[in-house]
Amino acid sequence: MSEISLERRLEAAAPGAWELYRKEGSSRETWRAGRERFDSFRRETGVAARWWDPAPRFAAAGSPEALSRAMGLASEPAVGPASPPAWPTGTSAAEDLPEFESPPELAEELGRLVAAESRGEATLSALTLRRGVTLERVVNARGLDVAWKSEATTGVAEAVGRRGSRSCEARAVFRWDAAGDLTGLARRLSDRATLPLSDRASPIDRGEWLLDVSVTAALLAGIAPLFVRDDPPPWALRADVLQPDLSLVDDATPDAPFDGEGTRSRRVVLVENGIRRGELHDLASAGRSGASPTGHGVRRSYRTPPTRSPRRLFLESIRPRPQRDLLATVRRGLFAAALTTPLLCDLENDRYEAEFTGVVVVAGRAQGPVAAARSRGRISELLRRIAAIAPEQEFLPSPYPIGGTAALVERATFL
Repeated sequence: MSEISLERRLEAAAPGAWELYRKEGSSRETWRAGRERFDSFRRETGVAARWWDPAPRFAAAGSPEALSRAMGLASEPAVGPASPPAWPTGTSAAEDLPEFESPPELAEELGRLVAAESRGEATLSALTLRRGVTLERVVNARGLDVAWKSEATTGVAEAVGRRGSRSCEARAVFRWDAAGDLTGLARRLSDRATLPLSDRASPIDRGEWLLDVSVTAALLAGIAPLFVRDDPPPWALRADVLQPDLSLVDDATPDAPFDGEGTRSRRVVLVENGIRRGELHDLASAGRSGASPTGHGVRRSYRTPPTRSPRRLFLESIRPRPQRDLLATVRRGLFAAALTTPLLCDLENDRYEAEFTGVVVVAGRAQGPVAAARSRGRISELLRRIAAIAPEQEFLPSPYPIGGTAALVERATFL
């Protein structure tokens, strides 16, 4: 069965109230560990349909023929009758899935950088690089027919740090849209592998807190649900979310021109100059709230319906400051180089807790490593105490890209 036949069947079953999605993706992956090497190639194709008759239904399969069978088995969900969303319209030129090269050979160079950054105390144990390209297309009952291509290189680097009889395993995930920052990756991996080898606890109980790019990204991932909920907790509705020169933005336009529902991507300012301004909407949430969709209907897989989600979240500053200036500002505090456990964000009760390895900083100079420090407090206070960020952004997968940047928290409590 062709996709045109599927469109006709959907129109007959749900006149004016259907959507057809197709995804075709391929990737090349290289794993290196010492002299061992493994290369793989993956290709996946999937199609999915949503329609209302009058309750919403969804079906997905690996081919149009299989989707036709799945549509006959799709049961009516428990939500009952519901109105279909206000479908987007428009067209764009279709593309072919291009051929692409294998991931670059970076293991040897990264291994040398890790050894240099750690002064020989850490070695690269494995590197996985994956280069993928995806072609997506959405067609709906209102005449929408858009297609777009996206590409990315992602990976996982692993290292082992050793000091005397002690050792520590570490890993770092990364995402590169263009040329990768190997030096930054080596520095982050070295810190994660060697800083825990210290048995020193935090010598201070409060002070400035300088966050590494990965820690800032984890914080943004933790608070992201506040902007995709119909009922955020009261504390998150305060006007002053950040300090006046900071903004929180979601802008997926560099990655793809449309979201998974065919709505055009656009820049959405969630917090502008410290003040909460907006939310993220897919078609369904926009219909419930009476707002306009913002292009944030995200498909984690063709096998599941699109859901409301951030797509490319990051901080901006009117007056960014180089990381060396942020470090020089620290009179007595800690640099959080890496989280040792996932950041805990209790959004309902406005609480966070972070456990991290890092470095003691006094008068802008490193004074030695800290193996396991903790900070806890109110998320709202932590956000308002972010005094400055660096201009450089590194987008990490989480699972959508989140822009990590060095950030200075003017006051924090340590345990």
